[in-house]
Amino acid sequence: MLTGALAGVPQVGSMSFLDPALKAFFAARREGGRIELGEAGRSGDPGFHGYPASMPEDPHWTSPFRLGGRGETFVSRVHPVRRDGRFAGAAVATVSVRELSAHVREIGRRDSGTRFVLYGRDRVLAHPLMADGHPGLSPQNPLPRLTGFRDPVLAAIWREDGRSDLVVSLAQDADGHTVRIGGDEYVFMFRRLHGFGAEPLTVGVYGRVRDVTTAFRRIAVALIVGAAVLLLSIGAAVLLGRRIARPIVRFSAAAGQVRDLNIADIDNLPSSVFRELDQQARSFNAMLSALRWFELYIPKKIVERLVKRGDIDDTISSARNITVMFTDIAGFSSVAENLSAPDVAALVNRHFEIVAGCIEAEEGTVDKFIGDSVMAFWGAPDAQPDAAQRACRAALAIASGIRAENVRRRAQGEIPIRIRIGIHTGSATVGNIGAPGRINYTIIGDAVNVGQRLEQLGKTLFLEGTEAAILIGGDTAAGLGPDFAPEPAGSHRVKGRTGEIEVFKLGD
Repeated sequence: MLTGALAGVPQVGSMSFLDPALKAFFAARREGGRIELGEAGRSGDPGFHGYPASMPEDPHWTSPFRLGGRGETFVSRVHPVRRDGRFAGAAVATVSVRELSAHVREIGRRDSGTRFVLYGRDRVLAHPLMADGHPGLSPQNPLPRLTGFRDPVLAAIWREDGRSDLVVSLAQDADGHTVRIGGDEYVFMFRRLHGFGAEPLTVGVYGRVRDVTTAFRRIAVALIVGAAVLLLSIGAAVLLGRRIARPIVRFSAAAGQVRDLNIADIDNLPSSVFRELDQQARSFNAMLSALRWFELYIPKKIVERLVKRGDIDDTISSARNITVMFTDIAGFSSVAENLSAPDVAALVNRHFEIVAGCIEAEEGTVDKFIGDSVMAFWGAPDAQPDAAQRACRAALAIASGIRAENVRRRAQGEIPIRIRIGIHTGSATVGNIGAPGRINYTIIGDAVNVGQRLEQLGKTLFLEGTEAAILIGGDTAAGLGPDFAPEPAGSHRVKGRTGEIEVFKLGD
């Protein structure tokens, strides 16, 4: 079983099983692809440096450790094993930092940018330069320090001088900045991941800012050269003309998709036997790779609508009549307290997939994700006279989706999810909000505050255990048609607002 598990994952160096007496049965990968089977005990065996001193209670990652005999640094995942409810030992998967770096290097060959993984803030866990080993390491210092690392660009990631924030919004939990090193400016984009050891991991990529602009210039030059070749080839054979025209047509179609922000639907341009066209394809593919990275962190829906409208005045802050929605998972802490970090992320991502899908189906804009909450709005940048109806249809669709998801969760023995939704219609300030170097197209104002308070009011107006508690304000209810039947829930005071507001319950 250990041999089969090891064969399926080439990045794992060894698979072991420890019995309660800390005796290990292992399958280890050796040079040439040979797999060695064996047994070992903790006493006097340096190979046990990465194993726990006592049997673990929960799955966990070890800190990086170095085996002097093999001259390599490793990290291990230790997972307890129970049989018929009784503790039987622990399974241990050990990964070589050298193999992890080789994997990072291989990924970097397929895309632009240099990938890296930091352990904590000042130790390098994986980097293409570590794929063939790293000098100066020891059991006391199993990982190289960032200061003085052989990659001077990565070593300067936290440097303050020459550092500036990005001018684009990144996805939640992502961060980034630029650093000027010598005559070049480099952009870093990264995420911090917890739950993979005593220190958080920083997983990211960096590249030169000018590479993107250089790619645009190369495409322009290549297009001119391609057009010239096309004109000169008119008198040549028809077959030669077609072979030249075909890649240009593909490039034009791909450039049109870039204009329309359909980055995910664009395939890399194939290579060409003609040097200029091949250079054009490679330059375009390099630009496309960079745009794919930026697309992950920029709110595409807003950008797409503003680009299609083509009016810069739409980004200037102004008062609009909008409908805002807030959602929140009720009792999220109790649902997530017994889950691992990856399981919590999977739960939240699946929940956001349901909620965002229903909102976008009604042409709403997801403004931001706040923990386990979602803020969305209708009525900007495009005017939507039926914004209240769209928001309420989205809320009912979310409720239906949550109930279907809970059927699946109960069947798998998981705790069902309960959601609260607040919807309010009113005037709000819409436009670019933020500092000069970093802005968001968003909404602020009293209508936004009331929408959030309505979501919170659901705690008291619905019975405990309600799967989907939807409250709407009186202004929203007034904008609904005969297809909706909101139930009056009385007048209530909400925090931060004088007087009372009419509140309605919304259900199927």
